[in-house]
Order: sequence, then C-alpha cells, then structure tokens
Amino acid sequence: MCVPGKKADLPVAGDGGGRRPVLVIGEGDLGDETSRALEAAGVRALRLDCPSEEEVREALESGVQSVAIVARADPIVLRMALMVRAVSEDTPLLLTIFDPTMAEEVTREWPNTQVTSLADIVAPSLAGPCVGEDFTAVTVEDGHPVGLVERDGDLQEQPIASPKPHLVQALVRDLISPYDKSAKLLLLGALGLVAVFAIETITAVFVLDEKLVDATYGSAKTLVTVDPNPKVSKGPDWYKYFTSATMIVALVFAAGFTAGLVNRVIDRRLTGILGRRAVPRRDHVVVVGLGQVGLRLCLLLRACGIPVVAVDRDGEGENVGLAKELGLPVVVGRGADQSLMRQLSLPNATAVAAVTADDLENISVAMTARAVHRGVRVVLRVGDGQVANETRSLLGLGLVRDVHRIAAALLAAMALGDEPESVVCLGDDAHLRFPDGRLERAALNTLEGSGG
Repeated sequence: MCVPGKKADLPVAGDGGGRRPVLVIGEGDLGDETSRALEAAGVRALRLDCPSEEEVREALESGVQSVAIVARADPIVLRMALMVRAVSEDTPLLLTIFDPTMAEEVTREWPNTQVTSLADIVAPSLAGPCVGEDFTAVTVEDGHPVGLVERDGDLQEQPIASPKPHLVQALVRDLISPYDKSAKLLLLGALGLVAVFAIETITAVFVLDEKLVDATYGSAKTLVTVDPNPKVSKGPDWYKYFTSATMIVALVFAAGFTAGLVNRVIDRRLTGILGRRAVPRRDHVVVVGLGQVGLRLCLLLRACGIPVVAVDRDGEGENVGLAKELGLPVVVGRGADQSLMRQLSLPNATAVAAVTADDLENISVAMTARAVHRGVRVVLRVGDGQVANETRSLLGLGLVRDVHRIAAALLAAMALGDEPESVVCLGDDAHLRFPDGRLERAALNTLEGSGG
C-alpha cells in the first residue's frame, strides 16, 4: 500500500560527476533496481517511495534532470505523475503505465513525457526462450515477429518458424481430448447419440427391410422420444432386445449431452471446445500467471504463431476477463498443482513460463513442471536479484530472468535521455539495443547479487 511521506532507505550514490540527479518514485524492488542502474551509470538517484506533494516539490527544487515513476499499479503512477506535473510542467517524466489507453492519453496531454511498462520491456526477453532455446528475445518488425539469436557476442535476426497449422489434426485433437469435464460430457454425449442413431438406422434397413429414408425417420423419432418405430414390434425378438438396449444407451448419452450443454451455458467459460480458445495439446506454451507480464507474454507468443494457454489462480481477475475478450484460453488453478499440469500436456509442450509476481510461487511452478515432465523447457521470472542467483546456482530449474533488473537497465537509460528501443539478455548481461542495431552493455549484471 502506498503511504504518502514514506521514504526508502536505499542509499544514494555520490555527486554523479557533476550531472544532476534523477528522481525515482515508486515502492518495491523495481524502483530500487532502477536507482541502482542509474548509480551504476554514474548518476545520483534521489529515491522516494510514496511521497507527499511537498516532498516532491522539495526534490524538484533541489534540481533534477528527470523524474522516473516506476510502479506496478497504473493509478498510483498516475497519482504521482499528477503531483510532479503540479510542481513542474517541463521536467522530463518517465512513467510505467500498463493500460494502453491511459498511456496514450498521458503522452498526448503531457509534453516531455515518456510511457512504457514492465510488461512491454521484459515480455520479448521471456518470449524468446519460450519459442526456441536458441532465441534470446523476440522482436516485432513491420508486424512480423523475428527471433534474436546470440552469435559471438552479437545479435542476429532469425525468422521464427511457426508450427504449421494442421487444421484437421487440431480439430480431431480438440474433439477427442477436450480439456474440461463439461466439454467432455458434451462431446461424448453428442458422439454417442450420433453413433446410436447411425446403428439404429443401419440395422433397421437390413433387419426390418426398410427404405433408408424410412429407417432414418424412424430412428430419429425414437432418438428424440417422439414416437417409436412401429416396425420394431414386428421384428425378431433379438432385435427387440437390441433396440431396447440402444434406447437405454441413448438415454444415458442424452443425459450427458444435456448436462454438458447446461454447464457450458450457465458457468463462466474461459476455454472453448474448438477454435482459438480451445486449450492446445501440442507445440504450445503454458504461461502460469496472468498479470501484466503474463498477458503481454501470451499476446506476443500468439503473434509468433505459438499456441498458448494461461493459468491463473483468480478466475475473476481483470486480466482474465481481458484474456477472454482477446480469445486466449485461461485455466483457473495453481501452476504448482501437479494434477493440473498433467492435464495441460506438458510432454507435448514447447515450454512452461512461470511469470507470476511471486518469486517463490514461480519456483514451485518450475519444480512441478519438471516433476511432471523432466524434459520440459522452463522460463522462470524472478524479481529479486538474490532469488535469481539462488535459483540458478542451487536448483537449476531452467532459464532465469530477473525482470526488475532487466527493465531497470532500459528505464535508467530512458531517464537519462538515451533512446534504446529494447533491452536483451546475452548470457547474464543485459544489453541495450538501439534502432541502428548497436548494442551497449548495461552497467549491471542481470543475475548478480542485489547487494542489499
């Protein structure tokens, strides 16, 4: 919770070689890492967690070159930005805003203001390893996703080979192995009714010597319990037993079909039976955590042609509803639940991305994924430098991305007036990537100890 007047305990660096300091506002590790990145670049960082307007005024009057407001919640960022603009309309302002509509409004209304978000910065570095183990990141050029591959300390672009769409195979898989129970009931009931209808029609043609049209009509009437086929009563005794059995079986299938249909109509459905919202069963990525980073990652993977399914604990979350509107399949549950992960076809998956906001939960998800299928590729988000080190050295669960430190490298550069287009990871080092293709190593190692 943001408490006005509370200041961070993070120490500031020296005088920055005569350069004016940068004011960093925002609680949490992202603000701390941004301050450290500025200090590593030789610029003093003035750090305020959740200041009052008087504290903001005092900091600005002391002389700063820019203000960076970095926080997860858009309303808090906007509130702090209003404080800054109430004091100064000209100071360069850097904001982390996730909502694209709000970001567009802010940049249009306030001059000298840059807007980005943690999700937009780190999603490409998370998506790359999910698409292929050789990719360090993904970039989108002219609407087409391209993979970035490290070659001798440099980056090379490589087209992303999207899985070829086998529509018939996908349709058959969706029908044979639907994810949720209501879909299984619905499809099993429908297929059973069709099978019973076909069997009764065929046997009526051969046993009762009916025309095909009459046999079809009689079987349809029997199946929907409108009227029995009158010729059955004149048929052989064994056929009467057979027809009695098929009617009972049809009743069971009809009950299952009705139950599945009612459940899907009444309940809030986050997955579909067919199409984009069907839970993929092969060559897919399982994204655990549908926060800002998780949602951006899902959309970027889908832009790369990779089937994706999201897992989130809160079925009523804001991003869950947005994912439904965007056609993303969402499964409600814990990614650390082995029974749930088994249902998501991990042996056939391309990767599992554990990207919740809780580092320890992500570690649990990674351990669960490896327990279900040892060979699955895991991309692990952490937001604490010490946890990143421990995860890499002690557990070896997968590829670790310290998203706060990666984002801080770009945020610090933007706050200092540079114009990098993205940040990518080469090994453990974050590198700023400029529009001309030039790479510049960030001052901080992405997985080194946080020092605090």
